Formats: sequence, C-alpha cells, structure tokens
Amino acid sequence: MSTALNPRYQPPSRDDLSNTLVPAWYCVEKSNLIQNLAQVNKVAITCDGWTSIAQDHFLTVTVHYIYKGKMKQNVLSTEAVYESQTGPVVAKEISSVVEQFHLGGKIIAATVDNACNMDVALKKLDFLKLGCFAHTLNLVAQKVYDIPAVSSWCAKIRSVVVWLKRSSLSKTVLREKQRILNLPEHNVILDVKTRWNSLFLMVERFMEQFDAIQAAALDLRLRKPMEKDKLERFTHTDLMKAEEFIKCMQVLYTSTMCVSSDKSPTCSQIIPILAKLEAHFR
Repeated sequence: MSTALNPRYQPPSRDDLSNTLVPAWYCVEKSNLIQNLAQVNKVAITCDGWTSIAQDHFLTVTVHYIYKGKMKQNVLSTEAVYESQTGPVVAKEISSVVEQFHLGGKIIAATVDNACNMDVALKKLDFLKLGCFAHTLNLVAQKVYDIPAVSSWCAKIRSVVVWLKRSSLSKTVLREKQRILNLPEHNVILDVKTRWNSLFLMVERFMEQFDAIQAAALDLRLRKPMEKDKLERFTHTDLMKAEEFIKCMQVLYTSTMCVSSDKSPTCSQIIPILAKLEAHFR
C-alpha cells in the first residue's frame, strides 16, 4: 500500500525501529512523564516481580497519582533482573527507578504482594506498605487445594478437562453439542494453581457445559475404551458438591474483581468486602 501511495517512500527497517526510533520515542515520553510528575506532590507506587515463559525474571514499578484532577498511572520500569531477589536487592532496584523519575520524598505508600523480600525491601526504603488485598484473597482461595474432600472430586473434573483438551477433535465435537443444546460456545478451562481463581473458574465452566460434555463424551469420534468411564466416575453427589463449591467460592472471585480495577481506587471497598466475606463464610 505504501508503495502504491508513494513509490519513493522507504519504510524504516526492523533494526532502525528497534535501535533508533523506539529508543528516541521512549526518551521523549520519559522526559514528558518526569515533567508531569514534577508538578505532583504525592504519589503511590505498586511493585511486583514476575517470571516470563522463558523463565526470565522481571521487576515492574508503576506510579499512581492525581494530575489536573484526574487519576493517572504509568509503568515506570519493567526490567529483567539477574540477581537473587533478596530484600536488599529489590530495595536497590526500586530505589534506582525512584531516583530516575525524581520521586524521592513523594511516595506516600507502596502496594506489593505478600512476598517476604518485598516486606524487607519496603522496610529498607522506609515506604508505607499496603498489602495487595486481591493477592491475599487468592492465597485464601488456594488453601482449598489442600482440603482432601475438595481435591478428590476436583481431580475427577480435571481429568475430564484434560481428556477434552488432549483430543484434537474435542473442540469441534463440543461445539456441535453446544449448538444442539443451545449452550454458550465456551471452551473448558483447566485450573493452574498459581492463576487466581482458576479452580473456581474450571468448576464453574464445567458445570455450565456439563450437558454438552456428557454428549461429547458419548460421541463415537471421541469415545475410547480407555476413557469410557471418565464421566461415569463423576456421580450425582459430585455434581451437588460442585454446585455448593461454586456458591461458596464465587464471592471470593467477585471480591477479587471488585478490588482489581485499574481505573479507580478500590481501597475503600476492602472493609465492606471483609464484612461480607465473614458473614458469607459463617
């Protein structure tokens, strides 16, 4: 298209984009952000470490502030780190980012997860710590994995989901059954222990699609002798347990969603949510 519009135009190469244009654009944006932050008296930050699929570890620092009457947030840094993430090392990395953006003395609070190294880092930096409430709710939900009465029947659901995901035809057959039964055309979900609320989401989706899964399991294209008793192991009692599990755990999922907004502050919701959680689980 660019050739048709202007044959003489030469688009930038990948090397030019990576090594010249993007770094230059970043420098301009960084300079503009520093100028904006200079007009702000108080800011809050969030810090989190995470690992990529390639097993590279990163630390991200985000700043939150009010500018011209509007709430703003900007990612200050996402950098790969190659040192052991002890408290003093994390403190040094956060301090470096704070200095780059001239935020010394402006930080009133830092929100982090419940990792011990973050506790040590914030104490060393003398920042007020606000623990991530959503992460705390996730830790609570993960305790369910350790309850034998729950893990035993969840294993039955998980085995059916794995079986469906391993079959190349399962998605096609499941879609056919969903259309026949007038069910939402959703995929099954496999839980991952480190992914927030994934056990609840797996059970909820399984119950939503149970009729379609039953029909698909009976389809000759999917049914194998070694797999024929997958759903037969899942009894009526297990179905009732799954329904009760959804009622019990949905409030944790909803609470997590409520306090995970990135457009508005949610700290004021924590005390009311705690009161509702206490009443619910009683």
